[in-house]
Amino acid sequence: MKKYISIFFLALSAAVGSVAQTKQTPPAAGPAPTIELGKVEQFTLSNGLKVYVVENHKLPTVAMTLVLDRDPVLEGEKVGLTGAAAYLMRTGTTTRSKDQLDEQIDFIGATLNTSATGFSASSLKKHLPKLMELSADVLLNPQFKQEELDKFKKQMASNLAASKDDPATMETNLQQALLYGKNHPYGEILTEKSIENIAVADVQQFYSSYFRPNIGYLAIVGDITAKDAKKLVKQYFGKWKKGDVKLAAYPAPAALTANQVAIVDRPNSVQSNISVTYAVDLKPGSPDAIAATLMNNILGGSFARLDANLREKRAYTYGSNSNLSTDRLSGRFVAYASVRNSVTDSSFAQIMYEMDRLRKEPVSADELKKVQNMMTGSFARSLENPLTVAMFAINTARYNLPKDYYANYLKNVAAVTPADIQRVAQQYLRPDKAYLLAVGNAREIADKLKPFNVNQPLAYYDAFGQKTEAPLMSLPAGVTVQSVLAAYVNALGGKANVEKIKDLTIKRTMTVPGAQLLVTQQQKGVDKSLVVTTYGQNEINRVIINGTKGAINTQGQVKELDGTEVQDQKLDNWLSFLSYDQLGVKLALNQMEKVEGRDAYKLELTLPSGKKSFHYFDKETGLKVREVATEQTSIGTANQTTDLKDYREVNGIKFPHQIDLHIGGQILSSKVTSVEVNKNLKDDLFKVK
Repeated sequence: MKKYISIFFLALSAAVGSVAQTKQTPPAAGPAPTIELGKVEQFTLSNGLKVYVVENHKLPTVAMTLVLDRDPVLEGEKVGLTGAAAYLMRTGTTTRSKDQLDEQIDFIGATLNTSATGFSASSLKKHLPKLMELSADVLLNPQFKQEELDKFKKQMASNLAASKDDPATMETNLQQALLYGKNHPYGEILTEKSIENIAVADVQQFYSSYFRPNIGYLAIVGDITAKDAKKLVKQYFGKWKKGDVKLAAYPAPAALTANQVAIVDRPNSVQSNISVTYAVDLKPGSPDAIAATLMNNILGGSFARLDANLREKRAYTYGSNSNLSTDRLSGRFVAYASVRNSVTDSSFAQIMYEMDRLRKEPVSADELKKVQNMMTGSFARSLENPLTVAMFAINTARYNLPKDYYANYLKNVAAVTPADIQRVAQQYLRPDKAYLLAVGNAREIADKLKPFNVNQPLAYYDAFGQKTEAPLMSLPAGVTVQSVLAAYVNALGGKANVEKIKDLTIKRTMTVPGAQLLVTQQQKGVDKSLVVTTYGQNEINRVIINGTKGAINTQGQVKELDGTEVQDQKLDNWLSFLSYDQLGVKLALNQMEKVEGRDAYKLELTLPSGKKSFHYFDKETGLKVREVATEQTSIGTANQTTDLKDYREVNGIKFPHQIDLHIGGQILSSKVTSVEVNKNLKDDLFKVK
């Protein structure tokens, strides 16, 4: 049988080869497809609300989207105000509580979501009158309650805490701060303080100022006629009162005259989040917009030049892309990647090389055609959603586009030439006048980035885009491993008091999404420990160490630990710092870092397994404030950060009473509920079965 299969493939190969030999030139590209956008009915209410209706009777559903066309708002000391307004709009009205609103929306199987610039809603056609009623109630009669604002603040504070160590968030904050500054709405950065500054009166003032029908565009799409839509809109939105909406003017971002490097130090990071970015003057529908979009897709679209260079050719990253956005106020260019520390400088060089190459060399006709086809397909797929057609009509009005802008869109895409691509690349790509941003371990990347920043020193910023000092690179004279540990012991309560501890029991509650766990940690000396995690009456996990033996029991699944794993686990014992030599731990101290704005000595521990752990000791108090454990994985080095806070004295010794564990962009916070010292724990408690 294999013989016949081989003959078949040989014959097939020959046929293909024959075709290839007779093929001389590819067929000429056909004309751009004609776009049928569908009919849009438009009318305006007496209060100024502009309504666009697209009939689509394929399904018995109707969707609505309201867009309020206002200028961006400068929130000042109350950044987060527009987000608060968006949230509170959906938390009840003067006629319905939030629970009643949710119940009535669910009863008709509808959706209703609010934003700082309007709302979106959908339902079956037969429920549209009820949905209109509910939408109008939310829009016209919101009731902003203090308890709901408090919920929003708590949620945002939790999100901020979780994102403090997120490199992508840090990079975004830095982009906003440098490109636009705090006096521009695009440069404002959310902080815990700005959230706390928001009052209910501020939300009410924002609503009264900007939720006006005369700046509103309402799209209605689905199984409905324009006549029926007009009747319902008049009935439910006709009483919405128009009003003057103030306009705002903001200074254009200053153009750079040379590259500027900015670094957010993220100690222990094995990768750097990097970007090349700057503001651009590129407005929606401008003559260059389509060609500039094509040019950017060639540079940094999916599997485009940046990907081919940094990912495929050099293996610097898992992906590198770019984005060139249009905006009435200020557009933005950014090319970005997440790369290994060791190739941070090389990655910047290659990104700027690809930007410069587009400026200097015309693209090939084949490469341009490939991207044109991609954009054509994407545009055609977007038309499968009837709401797209309505939004096209709204965009045409908002941005004063030609009436046939979207009808001729694909023709204009097809008309772009290699010369056009080079022209817009020279206009909008600035590899020599950009911010080069890096979020990573400054000690490993800073010196390599100096050549990109020739005329000025490197600039350093914190996680919220505030300028800060360069991270401390060297230790004060006379500081050693021994002096740091001695200061730690003294800060805890003194060597004599510490050495009195023979056994220890610490209980703490850990808050995780949807549950609260109880963690009980018991230890005797440095050789015996037991950590049990429970949820209610159910034991979830048990880790036990006794001399040279150890095991982990996770809901009945037992894993015995080998000798090296046992030694590593002993480092979790609170008393382990007294016996680093005995536990086979190698220590090094060669630098200081900032931990939440305070100077801290960084002690490097090399465990028996070869893993590394970093312990941070506050320079002034001497107390340990952070631990970072590292582990090699299949995709690199993973870090687990634990912050130690709220030290309180128990039996003459200070213990941290808040322990924050950073995992996957979240913070799992533990509160210590009790500390018991020298309760004569029995050896049988630590028996490894």
